[in-house]
Amino acid sequence: MARPWLKLLDPGLTALKTAARTSFDDRLALARAYNGRARHEEAREVLDQLLAEDRSNAEAWFERLLCFNDHSGEEEGLELMGQLDSLRDEQPTAGGHLRNLGYLRLLMQDPDGAEHALHQALALNGQDPKALELAGLVQLHLNQPSDAKAWLLKALTLNPKDPRTLRLLAIAMEQLGDLSGAEAQLMAALQSEETYYWGWHALGELLLKRGELAEGLRCIQRARSLHVSDPTSYFILAEIFSEQGHLELAQGQLHTLMLLAPPAPVLAEAQALLGELKRDMGDRDGAVSYFSLAAETDPDASNPWAALGDMAREECRWDDALRCYREALMREPDAADLQVQLGYVLVETHQGTAAEQAFLQALELDPGEYSAYLGLSEVYRFANRREDQISMVEQAMTLAPQDADVWNARGVALEVTNRWREATEAYEKALALEPHHRKAANNLGFVLEKRMNGGESDLRGRATEAWKQRLLICRDEDQSLKMATEHLANLGIDDDTIREWLRPGFLAESEA
Repeated sequence: MARPWLKLLDPGLTALKTAARTSFDDRLALARAYNGRARHEEAREVLDQLLAEDRSNAEAWFERLLCFNDHSGEEEGLELMGQLDSLRDEQPTAGGHLRNLGYLRLLMQDPDGAEHALHQALALNGQDPKALELAGLVQLHLNQPSDAKAWLLKALTLNPKDPRTLRLLAIAMEQLGDLSGAEAQLMAALQSEETYYWGWHALGELLLKRGELAEGLRCIQRARSLHVSDPTSYFILAEIFSEQGHLELAQGQLHTLMLLAPPAPVLAEAQALLGELKRDMGDRDGAVSYFSLAAETDPDASNPWAALGDMAREECRWDDALRCYREALMREPDAADLQVQLGYVLVETHQGTAAEQAFLQALELDPGEYSAYLGLSEVYRFANRREDQISMVEQAMTLAPQDADVWNARGVALEVTNRWREATEAYEKALALEPHHRKAANNLGFVLEKRMNGGESDLRGRATEAWKQRLLICRDEDQSLKMATEHLANLGIDDDTIREWLRPGFLAESEA
């Protein structure tokens, strides 16, 4: 059935469709319009036809890569990589192919390879605004917003009204704390192209993060009027609302996405995120239901199994945790973090050799996975390999010197060698970095009592403060208070004082 009212929703796109009959340039303009509206599947259909007619057109290739997303799959990425490699070899002086190759490498999570290719492209053509823009995008991926801003400003000197470059500049400015500058760049992007989906969406996100709910949602709805089915929008808003504590609003975004009947991998991702929200709300049965549903919806997804493994581990259901982590690893064998989680469960089940292999495998997959070194320190602690235990903690410390878990592990390693004073300092450092670190508070209380029993009687006040901190952490996390109250009683703290500490609002009053 003809629906002429659809033309009224986006008359500009209707005009482009009418013009795009046979001309290559007109069809490329239509594909750009689709991409600008985040309607990538429609853009892809046009672009694949254009590239079949002219496989060496670098601008068509750039637009084609804009259609590549997280759900495109590694196989498609490798196929595109092979085609771009061939074009680079056939036309080694054409900077556009190297630029596009760099972009694809970035999309496939290879920022170093992307940066190398883009530098080669810019050596061939230093006046290519897209290559300069992509150099800035690489720096954003590397969490270097200042460097990103410099590259993007260079790109804008050549193409000052490019909405995509202006949006990336806004992101860099936001990361640098210049929110008014970020808003100004987004406004410039939308004045240049009022149907730019991600311009409206980014402006909406910025406003929502600033607490301007009504205006932020207006911008998001303007974006969705251009493409209502883009799943990324719903995930972004769910994350923003969740971070702000609006869990019901976060769930609403995901339920809306599910009603749009997205592809199975997207649907499973939404179900898994609903499971995370249910877990945050304390509804563990609901969380298990959603994680299980996600695993059924997308049998290839590892995240639901990993989440089920995390829940089983939290509840000390070790056999279930092992089964779930192994299911997740079957689907994602290169996931270093899953190997770490598996290793910790193997430690708990006294399978030291298998745990050691899991942690070593994690480090082989990702040498920067410092938590694997902490896992190895635990393996060596139980095996009474004290020097190896300390060595592993030092390796973790090199990678993450400001991580509370690392300092807590350092305290444990020092404590088992009876270096109690140094252990005390390590636990205190862990708590300074993360005041709600329950294990560090617990360990600090114990080591201070050991020092008291060793003759340092002047530590009673510090030990009391450590167990008080542990008490309040357990209260806030709905954990058992028994150990903390028993130790406080042994330190001479009466029940009335403990009840006063536990009273809601006590901390706020004492800090006032």
